[in-house]
Amino acid sequence: MSDAPTGDTLEPAAVDRAGRRRRLLFRLRRAVRVIEQRERIQDIGYGLLASAFALSLPAVEPYTAGDEALRRMGGEDVLTQGLLYPIGRGALEVFGTATPETTMRLLAGLAFGAALTMTLAFLRGLGFRRSATVPSALAAFAAPYAWVGGTSPIDYAPGLFGASLLLWSLFHQEQSTKRGYHWRAILSFGLAYMLHMEIALLVPAVAWAVAKHPEYRREAQMNFYAVIVVLVMSITIGLAGTSEAARIAHLTERALAGADEFPFGALGSWLVALPLGFGIILFGVYQLLFASRQVEAKRAPVWIVPWCMAALVPVVAGSPQFQPIAPYLVPAGALGLADWLNRRGTAAREGRYGMLLVGLQLAATALVITLS
Repeated sequence: MSDAPTGDTLEPAAVDRAGRRRRLLFRLRRAVRVIEQRERIQDIGYGLLASAFALSLPAVEPYTAGDEALRRMGGEDVLTQGLLYPIGRGALEVFGTATPETTMRLLAGLAFGAALTMTLAFLRGLGFRRSATVPSALAAFAAPYAWVGGTSPIDYAPGLFGASLLLWSLFHQEQSTKRGYHWRAILSFGLAYMLHMEIALLVPAVAWAVAKHPEYRREAQMNFYAVIVVLVMSITIGLAGTSEAARIAHLTERALAGADEFPFGALGSWLVALPLGFGIILFGVYQLLFASRQVEAKRAPVWIVPWCMAALVPVVAGSPQFQPIAPYLVPAGALGLADWLNRRGTAAREGRYGMLLVGLQLAATALVITLS
């Protein structure tokens, strides 16, 4: 009689192995969820710390371009669009004795921290290690335009938040409903535009991102024009009504850095203002768009090019006296810095180079603020 095991004697062992695999898989998924939850909490913590620093160390010489909401809260009859004035007015009523400038600085500080949290969130969602996401975001938000603009009583910090939210929406391609990605991008753009009017320059980038969604490649051209039509119509409806000409002039001034009468007239001044204002962010943008990399290394999506190139529009048409500009360049620069750090190879090297970037930008920002 054969001593070979039968199928009946093998079945309990196979079941046991399958059960062990399921338990291991469950533990692995639970560990991943715990890590993700911990990183979300850390992102919020970094944002709260950034808000605390922004509120405790406000700009000594704040930027004044875009202070329509502040002047209107102070009683001046200024044409103001968007959400900042009603939010500021509501906060002023809640806090009672707070001055308009204090209220606007509070809103700016909270928005600054929220923008940092959102930037960390979309970098984490792209799979970068913490050793790359944290220093790249901190270095980008420490640049003079980001820091001084974010701590001034204007709409630059809300613009940082709106741009970070929009960038997260465009990189987060998963959708729970049909065309959910499309509508999320449109709604995120609407909120970002209502927080900072210069976001209007990102219409081509948003439309291109929607057109490139992998689930709708056959409808790419139709989606591109459909999104442009929806966004342009939304902006047009917001400009219509009483004082339409003044509203259009207001949008033009805000989006084009004062809309200088002579194109390229202030280009020489911009060549100095941009490196000082954006600092290491420009290095991140260069790494994102132009830096060479290995064949197997994944590049940023093509729609990030019009996103970054939109910053040249106010440079061509405006003046550096109408600063700061392009809040949307800050989270894009953080992405480029994270990509550059990721190409260093190991987490230890990312951390060392990242801390160097943060230190250099902090020193440069302190020098710019001291000399200004």
